[in-house]
Amino acid sequence: MHSIRWDDLQYVLTVANSGSVAAAARVLGVNHSTVLRRLSNFEHRHKLRVFHKLPTGYKLTEEGKQLLDAALVIETTVKTLERKVFGQEMKLEGTLRLTTTDTLLRLILERHLIAFHQAYPKIKLEIVTTTRLLDLSQLDADVAIRPTTTLSEGLSGIRLCDIAFGVYGSPKYINSLHGPRPIESAHWLGFTPKIGGSNVARQVDSILNPYNVIAKADSFGALALLAEGGMGLAYMPCFIGEASRNLQRVDMKLKDIDVGLWLMTHRDLANSARVRSFFEFIKTEITADHNELAGVLDRS
Repeated sequence: MHSIRWDDLQYVLTVANSGSVAAAARVLGVNHSTVLRRLSNFEHRHKLRVFHKLPTGYKLTEEGKQLLDAALVIETTVKTLERKVFGQEMKLEGTLRLTTTDTLLRLILERHLIAFHQAYPKIKLEIVTTTRLLDLSQLDADVAIRPTTTLSEGLSGIRLCDIAFGVYGSPKYINSLHGPRPIESAHWLGFTPKIGGSNVARQVDSILNPYNVIAKADSFGALALLAEGGMGLAYMPCFIGEASRNLQRVDMKLKDIDVGLWLMTHRDLANSARVRSFFEFIKTEITADHNELAGVLDRS
């Protein structure tokens, strides 16, 4: 009986999750032929057909499905062990993976991350900008900075500050609105389903009339661009709207939503020296941006 190697199982899992060899190769950072070779070797070594090779992609065989179920259990155990090992790391060097949004990085965090690098030059930052909620329990990232309403189970974090929201549009579009109730008849810009499930997006969508939503985007940055072009009004964080010289805030009463800027990590990583140093640094640095994030700005 041949022992199963974890690194071989990773190739099987990635192809199963990606649905194709090409997609798996991109995720694993290897070439197409390497993935094919590792799959072929795995099947030959264990005399097991794992995938049906179909024109539409790779589909697990019944034996492959059973293997995948067992492999997922192993993966969870390995990820837990990796988190605990990383969480006990006391060296202020190595890689720290951060996930945040593109607008937060561009408008708020860029200068702080540069300053963090200057203070801790041996810690290498890997930054993933996405509106997708990466799974910190699976080590998709070590720390996250993003707007949210609650802290998910299994995470440890701090609420850095509040984030204020407002309605914004181009001055030309706002001036074009007429009638007794112009705002209610306005065109609105909303979210695609890709991020519509987030707590923030759900609260934003709750104030919009779905019949008046004429376009949707997968990030606040994209909504700001559409609003600048005069397509309609968008409900967005004030630090984004106020940063644009092509947007004007609409004076209207809004349903209050409780959104904060959170810095978070998995509980197993909270004691890592790298994570602790990043938490302390950002918590201190971000105080200079509290007014901007709360929508208290002087645009003169």
